Amino acid sequence: MRTRVVALAAATATVLSGCSMLEQDESASDSSQSQSAEGSESSSDNADAEENGAKAANIDLDNPPEAIAEVTLDRLNHDTVEETTVELVELRRDDNVMLATFRLTGEGRGTQLTSAYDLLGDTGFDPVFVDMDNMEKYRNVDDLTSDSVLTKAPLGDPLYMFTAFPLPREGVEAMDLQILSARPEIVDVPMPQ
Repeated sequence: MRTRVVALAAATATVLSGCSMLEQDESASDSSQSQSAEGSESSSDNADAEENGAKAANIDLDNPPEAIAEVTLDRLNHDTVEETTVELVELRRDDNVMLATFRLTGEGRGTQLTSAYDLLGDTGFDPVFVDMDNMEKYRNVDDLTSDSVLTKAPLGDPLYMFTAFPLPREGVEAMDLQILSARPEIVDVPMPQ
């Protein structure tokens, strides 16, 4: 009989503690739902910033940088992208490399999610600086370059790509920039000092 009383007391305690846990779970659930409703707008902005490369490139979407240089590429051989504007928005020295940030904005049919790879005519993002005076090429560093397939934005919205280049020789003040072709699409880009 004594074991039945102990077992009954334990069962009652378990049931009662379960009721209070349910009340806590419901109140926690209600508060988390209201918090997620309040924060859904900012979390979607953060998700967009991650997907379009702005977060990785350290770009403030509320105050995007002005372009240093730009070019519009057409004849991209892509079904929905008719032309892409490529803007160099940052070029700065950092230790032993130059860090560059590009903004790509495609125009065409529709507003579907489009990658940098698509915006560049099904081509990877491999810009090259060319020092025409010294006949040298400075290729981007693959390990320090955004993924052109994973960086996406709706067609018509900008996306951001970053990369790094080796530092130019001493005294080089400007170089040409190749985006897709062997000929420079942007000439005389000032080098950071």
